[in-house]
Amino acid sequence: MAIGAHPDDIELGCGGTVLKLAAMGRKGVIVDMTDASMGTRGTPEIRAREAKAAAKLMGVSRVNLGLPDGRLADGWDAQKLVIDAIRAWRPKVVITHHASEEHPDHEVTARIVKQAAYKAGLAKLDCAGQAYRPGRVFHFIGMEAHTPSFCVDISEHWEAKLKAIMCYKSQFHNPDARAFKGKTDLASPAFLDFLTVRNRYWGTRIKRRYAEAFTCAELPEVGDITALGAGRFA
Repeated sequence: MAIGAHPDDIELGCGGTVLKLAAMGRKGVIVDMTDASMGTRGTPEIRAREAKAAAKLMGVSRVNLGLPDGRLADGWDAQKLVIDAIRAWRPKVVITHHASEEHPDHEVTARIVKQAAYKAGLAKLDCAGQAYRPGRVFHFIGMEAHTPSFCVDISEHWEAKLKAIMCYKSQFHNPDARAFKGKTDLASPAFLDFLTVRNRYWGTRIKRRYAEAFTCAELPEVGDITALGAGRFA
């Protein structure tokens, strides 16, 4: 389960990893916390259509919790929605934002997910569904320079990640972008250059072409150390 504050956050932060897991036959779902109603460009209806198209391309399901964009708060109402999703989908792992990011909604999402992932496993909690707690919560590294716990090689899925991102025609620089008014960082051609450089940088850290970086509060265990570093610049 990949949980983002807004439709397009998952594509940007860990879209390659989602694509890789789907290619491995893993069943997955993207959970968007908000309706993106505060976005400068486009409308919630447009973003919903774009998000649906991106999820189809990535081979995963998608749900939107409909929480208010720009007013996202860590409280029981938001936590319960995530708890319900976790109990319904019963994910082995949850991927979400880092707890320290520039965008307040991103930070709040990380706090909500931490609360919900733990509370979902409480049998006496007054919520529908059977108690269930994910095995791990991983945090993708966004714009900030955090030290990763590990990186995922997404070289084979880089082009598909870009295609998923470009499903959001209202948000990013593309031939149709002139139909949407409003100046944002995402709509600049420089942003896509930055995204490429960022994923190329994480790739160099593991001697691959492209990678995505993650942190984990708990140290992830390794079952087979011979599977680590199996190739250099493969």
